[in-house]
Amino acid sequence: MVAPAYVASVTISAIIAGSALAALSGCSRPVAVQAPDITSTSGACEPILAAAPIRLLGELQRETTPADAAALAWGDPPIVLACGVQFDVPPDAQVLEVDGVAWVAQSDDAGTVFTTFEADPVIQVRVPAAYRPEVEALTELSTTVP
Repeated sequence: MVAPAYVASVTISAIIAGSALAALSGCSRPVAVQAPDITSTSGACEPILAAAPIRLLGELQRETTPADAAALAWGDPPIVLACGVQFDVPPDAQVLEVDGVAWVAQSDDAGTVFTTFEADPVIQVRVPAAYRPEVEALTELSTTVP
C-alpha cells in the first residue's frame, strides 16, 4: 500500500512540473512573421541572419513561422527582424543613423518599426514599446546589418 502523504506529494510535484512546462511552452510557440522566403532574397539575407545575435535586448532568439521566412525573432512580445522586405520611404520620414547605418523610424503606441534606408537588402526591425527605448535594439544589431 502506498502512503497517502507520498501520493499527495507526487501529485503536487506533477502539477507543479506540468504548470512550469505549460508556462515555458507558451513562450516557445513560433512567432508568425511577414517576410520574404529566404530563397527569394538571392542569398543576400543569409549572412545577415547568420550574424544576428542569439540574445537581443536580453531576450533569446525564438522560432519563427513560416520556417523559410528571411526573419528572426527574440523575446515576448517579439522583436522581429525581417530581411529583403519591400519598402517605400514616406515623404515625411524620420531618418536616423546608428553606427553608420541609416534607418527610417516609424513609431506609434505599440512600438517602433525601423527600416534600413538606401540599403540592399532592406532590413526591417519591429521593436515593441515594452523594450523602450526601442533604438537600443539597433545598437545591438549594428554588427549584423551591413
